[in-house]
Amino acid sequence: MQNEDVLARIHLNAVLSNLEILAREDKEASAIAGTWNGGILLMVGLQGPKVTLEMREGAVRVATGRTGNPGIVLLFPTARMLNNLFTGAGRGFPVPVKGLFRIKGLKAFAGLAKRMEAVLKGADAPRKIKARLLLNTVGRTVAVLAASEPESQKAAFGLRGVAELRIKDSEAVHIIFTEQGATAGSGRAPNPDLVMEFSSEEVFLDLTEDKVDVFAAICLEDIRIQGDLHMGDVVNGLLDRVGVYLQ
Repeated sequence: MQNEDVLARIHLNAVLSNLEILAREDKEASAIAGTWNGGILLMVGLQGPKVTLEMREGAVRVATGRTGNPGIVLLFPTARMLNNLFTGAGRGFPVPVKGLFRIKGLKAFAGLAKRMEAVLKGADAPRKIKARLLLNTVGRTVAVLAASEPESQKAAFGLRGVAELRIKDSEAVHIIFTEQGATAGSGRAPNPDLVMEFSSEEVFLDLTEDKVDVFAAICLEDIRIQGDLHMGDVVNGLLDRVGVYLQ
């Protein structure tokens, strides 16, 4: 069963962060981002999670919390309303607290979201970019679950160190487990305690689409797992929980 607050954090901290990669890797997305320079703050309630999305010269940066002086502020009264915007189910319109008439910024944000959906769900979408976006989403969702979902918090209790998920010679994301919870970062970690490596973008996508058997992929070394075995067990359990929240 999904927790609406946890799902909202996943949408803000995991899914939305994909726009950074998309603008870097996809010319169409970069062109959309290049139509406006400025920041957009998305927030759930007054005390809930929030992120700032900054567009500058065709690049996108997504940061947790409020950063700088965003020109547009979109307030979602409840977590469910934000989730509805991302899933397309039910009413999901935010309250434009600031920047209602900054049409270029709103159009750029909507255009980036539409382009990301096309890459993730389109049959003819670039597979390499899709794999990078999904890896980022999965890794950051693991961090959100370990930090905020009660069941996953119990599973990760006492875990300390760094786990890294990566596609060989491609994208990587790492999760840092500390006494305060878990956070995620882009790229490779200097000294990860656990590494889960996929041999190619195609192998990773086949796994996410249930086209190959995980055990067979490990035997064929299409998946390589090295390091802390206990951390590996915990991360595998968290990866199972990812499927509860993201289809």
